[in-house]
Amino acid sequence: MKNQNNDYLLSGIKVIDAASFIAGPSAATIMSDYGAEVIKIEPQSGDSLRNLITNGRMPEGPENYCWELTSRNKKSISLNLKDKQAHKILVDLIKEADVFVTNMPFPVRKKLHITAEEIRPHNSKLIYASLTGYGEVGPDANRTAYDSIAWWARSGLMDFVRPSNNSAVAWSTPGMGDHPTGMALYGAIMTALFRRERTGEGSEVSTSLMANGAWANGVFIQAALMDVEFPERTEPLPRHPFYDFYTTKDNREFALGMINSRIEWPKLIEVLNRPDWTERNLFNFDDAFENADVIRSELTVEFKSRTLKEINELLRNSGVTFGVLGKTTDHREDKQFLETKTLVPLEHESFDNLLTVNSPFVIEEENKIEFTRAPKVGEHTREVLIEMGYQDSELNALKNDNSIFWPEK
Repeated sequence: MKNQNNDYLLSGIKVIDAASFIAGPSAATIMSDYGAEVIKIEPQSGDSLRNLITNGRMPEGPENYCWELTSRNKKSISLNLKDKQAHKILVDLIKEADVFVTNMPFPVRKKLHITAEEIRPHNSKLIYASLTGYGEVGPDANRTAYDSIAWWARSGLMDFVRPSNNSAVAWSTPGMGDHPTGMALYGAIMTALFRRERTGEGSEVSTSLMANGAWANGVFIQAALMDVEFPERTEPLPRHPFYDFYTTKDNREFALGMINSRIEWPKLIEVLNRPDWTERNLFNFDDAFENADVIRSELTVEFKSRTLKEINELLRNSGVTFGVLGKTTDHREDKQFLETKTLVPLEHESFDNLLTVNSPFVIEEENKIEFTRAPKVGEHTREVLIEMGYQDSELNALKNDNSIFWPEK
């Protein structure tokens, strides 16, 4: 593989990704972006994430986009962890690793002998990173979960984004809670590596989808903890026209976010060339909702007469806070996404000039690697085991015993 040299911040760090789907593995993905060697452990059938786009709720494409995003840069080795010989290979890998990531449910960890109690004695410097649905203890500790359930629904976010209690709930988009939860696990891992630098000792770190959902909904949860009473939402709460959505001439939508109205309202008047709004005292700073319907009506007419591009050009440097209601298909051509390297190249033999979503932070003077496509199941099994000292005869015997797997070329 490319990029395996000492030019990157995490070069020399070895990560065992024994997790599935998105939240746990995405923490390892971020480490790989900065040069860590990530070895993905998969059964012969592959990580379940490989099958996500076939569940009927997601658009299909020529390649598995879920897998490509979360598994880029990684090496896949296929081990049957129920097999003693394969488990010995895993232990040998752990002895040389820095980080072990798993989000398997606790009953599965026990069955496969990959609990912290069984893994950590093999390597005193290892960081054991555990991702769960609901936490390490408590009545729900052993339950399976996805971000749509434990992050989005359990946290109250699913309920509170509804316009009212009479409105239907909406499911989260794929990975919506997984990726921020993966960032939390990444932060925990890096903090533990920093601790290891000071103490020389490994440790166990953990986070959960539920805890991260609570953090995401922290403002309202804190309000409830301080006995704030939430009004019954039988109808959608009215929005002030300074903080509402508008439709453009070309049927796109954008939102005003003029919270600092005393400063921004005069700027909006100036950029729209509507001095009559000042002359008519259209906005009452002492009673913000006094003329709300009139203001919304007149703003609606102004914005409906312009395209989204014209709105962008008009408001971008005006000092008025606004934001486009983006569509997923916009980003490929969005200069802000491109110039900030929010989207970056991904080497892939099936696509010319393919882009992918970058990990969402930058460390000045530290480069990320050139991202490479996600691996096929067991693509690097032979390569990794040969580096560990296995001979071809041993590998062939292990493959014949279904202890390991690699695809035929």
